[in-house]
Amino acid sequence: MVRDQLTRLLCHRLQTFCIGIVCLGILYLGISATNANAEQLELVIIHTNDFHGHIREEKNYAGAARISAFVQQQRARYPRVLFLDAGDAISGTPVSTMFHGLPIFKVMNAMSYDVGLLGNHEFDHGYKQIEKFREIANQPLLSANALDPNGKLIGDKASLITEIEGLTIGIIGVVTDNTPNMISPIGNEGLTFLDPETVLMERVQELRPKVDLLVVLSHVGHEEEKALAAAVPGIDIIVGGHSHTYVKTPVKIGSTYVAQAHRYGSHVGFMRMTVDTTSNSITEFTGKLVPASELPEPDLAVLETVKSWEEKVADLVDVQIATSSREILPGELQGMFEKIIADAAGADFGYYNIGGIRDTIPMGPVTARHIWNIEPFGNTLVTLTIKGSDYLILLGREHEMHPDMQSIKPDKTYLIATNSYVGAHATKTFGENVQIRQLGVLIRDVLIAEIKEKGLE
Repeated sequence: MVRDQLTRLLCHRLQTFCIGIVCLGILYLGISATNANAEQLELVIIHTNDFHGHIREEKNYAGAARISAFVQQQRARYPRVLFLDAGDAISGTPVSTMFHGLPIFKVMNAMSYDVGLLGNHEFDHGYKQIEKFREIANQPLLSANALDPNGKLIGDKASLITEIEGLTIGIIGVVTDNTPNMISPIGNEGLTFLDPETVLMERVQELRPKVDLLVVLSHVGHEEEKALAAAVPGIDIIVGGHSHTYVKTPVKIGSTYVAQAHRYGSHVGFMRMTVDTTSNSITEFTGKLVPASELPEPDLAVLETVKSWEEKVADLVDVQIATSSREILPGELQGMFEKIIADAAGADFGYYNIGGIRDTIPMGPVTARHIWNIEPFGNTLVTLTIKGSDYLILLGREHEMHPDMQSIKPDKTYLIATNSYVGAHATKTFGENVQIRQLGVLIRDVLIAEIKEKGLE
């Protein structure tokens, strides 16, 4: 009796032991199968931002053809390459301004971008022009937070999912919600720009479960992009723009890498990473900026496209108008331009917003092209009849250092010469308290004529 009970007990324990071994074996096999199915996939992201129409090689700017050659080189080297642009592709050169941005997207097609973004300067010719950009561009132009007067997306899409050789990537696009204060009100009436953080919270929650890697194309500025990385979990990469920031190596905020590649094609961003498709996380990462001087020789097909467009403007802009003994930077140019336009308009003061000065005058020969690059927006000369207190508001954050500050009496009315962009915002802000008069001449033409006549010394 006792022997039978002991035998049954031993058998029961042996059976339990065997079941445990089998379970461990099954667990081991399951883990092995999972590991076998897990893939470590390499991805290269090449990115630009704030290209501003600099399709031809000049000064420290690479030009479209050399950037394209670099992308081709990397696509031949790596199986997965994603080529992205983070907005403000247009507005900054004669070829962009004369043809309202359209040639830039034709050139970008030749460069074979995968995805682009609407920046604030894509609105420079009015939001309806963006429809033409979309028709031309082979790459989708994203924007999740820019809405037309009917509340519809202005870009092609808010976000997308793409697959490259087994790697699923989600991409979301956002532009700064301060865009209305940076674009001309004319042609952009009734637009809405939603808060980027709020929009990203919603979009990331929607896309994150569906993708191995989540990328945000952002045109809100580097500091703001770092804040988005901290505030919105689930983003792997933020490819940024708007602030023209030189980010030598991407900044890691939590688990998000934040990058930006300066401006005008002076640098190209390069990131190489390994993505674990089981954990949907980046396991290895390197990133850097490649300066224009280190890019390969031009892609000849793209170079021909660039030349065909630049030839259309060469006779007008590649004409020497002066010589400069030194490089003249934006701060000095602001005062110089303000004097020129005040004299031209017979005004008490001239005001030229520093953000509207987009380049420098180089040492040596100065051509009309240099002035076009400095003032690429095609603004006209206007005068404002405005009260001193309102003029101080118009000067905004610049007024504490602006030389007019000491001369302005708040209760006095002044005649101010400025550009049509500033004039439009002044009438929007002050309404009937300011009178605007169009003088019917381009600011750029006034500057070129004055510099040509009197020189820069």
